Amino acid sequence: MKKKKQLLLALASLILLSGVYGLTQLLSKPEELNQEIPAAPRESYILSEVSEEELKSVTIENTMGAYTLILGEQGIEVKGASGIILDQQAAAGLTYALMNLRSSELIEKDSSDLDRYGLTNPRGLLTLEKRDGSKTIVKVGNSNPSKSGFYSLREGERSVYLLSSYLATSLLNSMDLLRDRTLPPVNFQELKRLTISSERTIDIVPYFPYEVLSSTLSPLVMVKPYRRPVAVNTQTYSKSMEALAQNYRIVSFYPDDTDKDTGLNDQAAEIYMLDSTGNEVNIQVGNKSAEGDYFCRVSHVAGIVTLPSEALTLINVSPLEMSDRFMRLIGIDSVKEVRVDTPTESWVGGILFLDDETGVFTFQGESVEEDPFKKMYQEILYLLFEGEIPGDFTPSGPAQFTVTYTGNDQTPGKTTAECYEYDQDYYAVSIDGYPPEFLIGKYQIESLLNYLRDFKG
Repeated sequence: MKKKKQLLLALASLILLSGVYGLTQLLSKPEELNQEIPAAPRESYILSEVSEEELKSVTIENTMGAYTLILGEQGIEVKGASGIILDQQAAAGLTYALMNLRSSELIEKDSSDLDRYGLTNPRGLLTLEKRDGSKTIVKVGNSNPSKSGFYSLREGERSVYLLSSYLATSLLNSMDLLRDRTLPPVNFQELKRLTISSERTIDIVPYFPYEVLSSTLSPLVMVKPYRRPVAVNTQTYSKSMEALAQNYRIVSFYPDDTDKDTGLNDQAAEIYMLDSTGNEVNIQVGNKSAEGDYFCRVSHVAGIVTLPSEALTLINVSPLEMSDRFMRLIGIDSVKEVRVDTPTESWVGGILFLDDETGVFTFQGESVEEDPFKKMYQEILYLLFEGEIPGDFTPSGPAQFTVTYTGNDQTPGKTTAECYEYDQDYYAVSIDGYPPEFLIGKYQIESLLNYLRDFKG
């Protein structure tokens, strides 16, 4: 309120001072009254004037090529190129501007030397064809010294006008600037299948029961490349899919016969997505362009395009990185017994839940407190794979370490992880009799064994 009063006072003072000044001027110069003469509006020269009802097509020819825009049933289309999808807003804006070209400056009337303006062999040519067959043709030549515009004229005339750079460059640019840069729709949050084919193939689907005791909290399962399904690392998956979703757009376009080294051959990586509504998108990923984007072929998109490299981090994620890496992740609510065995030692933990909040826990047949038992159970759960076995591996001796989970009455069944000698640093792990595919560091096993040996409950 205070500021408002100050502003009103200042305004009143300004008006008062202005009035005094004006009165002084009137008294000192009664015979004169200065009046400004309004500037005359700049003359406008018509280069094209075609109504939407009259227009049949717009053809643009320049050093980038030639194309014709027509008004189709689904909007503005490129004649003879049904696979090319235009940004309708951009195409409509350009079409309307070209239908009503105006210049505010006449450079030379009835010029005798059009070559000096670059209009003998113009850089750009606009043809507006009407439905009655008549045509309006505008030529665009060189830019003026200040680069503020380009010399232009109507075909059949010799008067040269200056066309603004903004309008002229729209005639000199590639059609690609009008193309729709959105990619085919897909719901990244509801994928029924994601297949990444790079050095190896990763195939991810929504979780389905594939074992007696579920060993994952992940809603996704990787069914390739491993023999046995593996839970997906939701953090790695989400980060990669978020990068794809945020950068899911076309950067640039290239013809199929481009001379660029695109790398789009039989060995190129691919990403396939199928969502819950049936939308399918396949992206073939080749080499990087000079700008750092990937050359790609995308289903339902004509020609070759580039996509941001940030969008395609999926092709560089290894199967191990995409897996959750837990040797066994069995929820304690599903288990009545967990057992750890070596060739010379054994430990058994028992679990009996009386209700949702109360349970009885034993270790080596003796009752133990809930918190220490759960801490011990957690130590067993957090055994993590550290690598893959390159090629096939057949154990040559007995298991050196085994973890067995036995389900309770609500989730009956049994699952076992067995560790076999691989080399001096690692064990090879077999789950429920599947051939070993993963390695776990011996230091993890030894640390757990020491914990069990010292466990007091």
